[in-house]
Amino acid sequence: MIGIIGATGFTGRLVASELQKRQANFFIGGRNEQSLRALSESLGGTSYRVIDVQDGSTFRALDGCTTIINCAGPFTDFGEPVVQAAIARRAHYLDTTGEQGFIKLVYDRYHEQAKAAGIVLVPACAYEYAIGDALGAQLCIDFPECRNIEMIYSMDEMHTSPGTRKSVVRAVAASGFSLKNGKFVEGKPAAIVRKAQVDGRTVSIMSFPAGEAFMLPRHTEVQNVDSFMTAKAPLVVLQGMAALGQMAMNVAGDFIVSKITTGAPSIEQRQNSKFLIQANTKVDGTAHGITVTGADPYLLTAIIISEAALNLQSSSRDERGAITPAMIGGADFIRKLLEGAGSKWIAS
Repeated sequence: MIGIIGATGFTGRLVASELQKRQANFFIGGRNEQSLRALSESLGGTSYRVIDVQDGSTFRALDGCTTIINCAGPFTDFGEPVVQAAIARRAHYLDTTGEQGFIKLVYDRYHEQAKAAGIVLVPACAYEYAIGDALGAQLCIDFPECRNIEMIYSMDEMHTSPGTRKSVVRAVAASGFSLKNGKFVEGKPAAIVRKAQVDGRTVSIMSFPAGEAFMLPRHTEVQNVDSFMTAKAPLVVLQGMAALGQMAMNVAGDFIVSKITTGAPSIEQRQNSKFLIQANTKVDGTAHGITVTGADPYLLTAIIISEAALNLQSSSRDERGAITPAMIGGADFIRKLLEGAGSKWIAS
C-alpha cells in the first residue's frame, strides 16, 4: 500500500492520478476531509485517510503503508515528522522537496536509522533534482575519471503552485552548500555570476544551492559540484539582487507569498512551462555534457515519483538508508521515464 500525504495539493493530485493510471494500490491523505472526499470521488472511490502533517496523532493513519509519498511542503517546516513516521513503520519514503537544507537533513540525520529499519528514504524525487542526479550519474558512467560536475538550470515561462512558492521562500532565505574538493562549503546564492553557453546561446548564470551537491557524492566519485540558474539581469546587478532577495525572504518571505493571489497553474500553463537542465564536465581537457529539455515539470514530477515508488514496491534491493532518485534504478531509469513523457535527453 502506497500512501500519498498532501494528496489534495497541486502536485499530490497529479501523483494520485498517475498512480491510478498504473493501477497501483494506494490511498490519498490530507488534512481536509471534505477535499479528500471530493478527490476520492474524482478518482473513482479511492480510499482516503485524514493526515495532518502538523498533528502527529493523525499519523496513525499511515499504519499499513509500505511506501509513503510526501507532497506536503514546505518540507523544512513540515517534512521531518513524516520521515520519522516512515522509519517507525519501516516504510519507504519519497518526497518532492526542492529545498537543499531538507535534503541535507534527511541524509545527515536519518540515513543510519533508515538502514537499521531496512528501508530507503528518497528526498527530492521530483523533476529537477531527479534529472540533475541522473545526468551527473550518467556522466560519471560514461567518463569514469569525471570528478567535476556543473549543473545549469533554465526555465521558460515557469508557472508555479502556491506550495512551490512557499518552498522557494525557504530555499532562498537559507544559505546553501556546494561541493568543493570533496567537502561541503557553505555559501550564499549568486556567490558566482558569469556568462555561459546554454542551448547555443550566451547567457548570464548565477550559482544557487542545489540538491546535486549532496546527492551525487552518495553514488559517484565526484569531488566538485556547482549548480547555476540562468538569469536575464546583467551580471553587474545579479549579486546585489540576490543579496537583497535573500534578506527580503528572511524578513518577509511568508508575507510576500501570502499576498500572491495567483492560484495553481492551469493545464495550459503547466504545458507551457518549459525547462532545460544541463550537466557539464571536463575530462582530460575535453568538455562533455548532457542536456534534457522538456515541458510540464509538475507532470514529470508525478511520473518520476510514482514510478520510483512502484519500483521500490516491486523489487528487492541491496540499498538501505537515505539514497537518491538515480540510485533506485540507475540513470537509465530516469532517462526512460523522461523520454516516455516527451522530454529530450541529448549527449554532447
